[in-house]
Amino acid sequence: MEAITLRHVNKSYTTYSTEVVLTGETRESRTRRVLRDLSVSFPLGQLTVIVGRSGCGKSTLLKLLAGKEQPDSGELHIPEGWHSAMLSPEPYVITWTSVQRNVAMACGVGKTPEERYEKARDFVKLVGLEDYADLTPAELSTGMKQRLGLARVLAGQAELLLMDEPFAALDFLTRAELQTQLLTIQQRLPRTIVLVTHQLDEALLLGQKILVMHPDSTLREFDLTSYDYPRDLSAPPMQALKREITDQCRRSSANA
Repeated sequence: MEAITLRHVNKSYTTYSTEVVLTGETRESRTRRVLRDLSVSFPLGQLTVIVGRSGCGKSTLLKLLAGKEQPDSGELHIPEGWHSAMLSPEPYVITWTSVQRNVAMACGVGKTPEERYEKARDFVKLVGLEDYADLTPAELSTGMKQRLGLARVLAGQAELLLMDEPFAALDFLTRAELQTQLLTIQQRLPRTIVLVTHQLDEALLLGQKILVMHPDSTLREFDLTSYDYPRDLSAPPMQALKREITDQCRRSSANA
């Protein structure tokens, strides 16, 4: 298998009137189809970025890839034995222990405490937290907590990394630093990454493939594998690509 694939996937959610439920009357429901006959592939070992207007199903797609939700119909194929990990704007960290132990505890089973601690040291250094290894999460800035979350995700050895607006809560300087760091990590430890963002510049800086997702679950794909890192967004080819993707997003909003 050269890619994670979804074929003709549908996903709907049914909601009920709260007032009707409380009164014990016959429940009125409303069903909203979030994904409609969605077919898409994610190349193994690449960083794919998904953009699109709010409510088009980006986060639902990540939940399907993570196994947190199941499609109503269609096919989802992920390599056998693969595991996934999710990084969100508020990463999961263990509040009562140090950065070093946080990462060591994410290193998984099958290793001695000494092996986990040594492995954790490598990941703490990889995300630039070696000088803060003895601090607890409460003593870290928002950006440092996100670095810690990234280190824990990497330490877990998941083959598929899912990122839902991971840098949304950060100031622009910290966001830029973590974008650069993510690229460095991806070059050293290639994983299959699917990242959702509302920032088109971020998509252009990071993505080897960009998917513009429309509310009707149709997609427009852009292949950026020929664009070397680091990318100069002011360069004419990148500016032209940005205009084309922006136009696709505007069409998505106009047809919503």
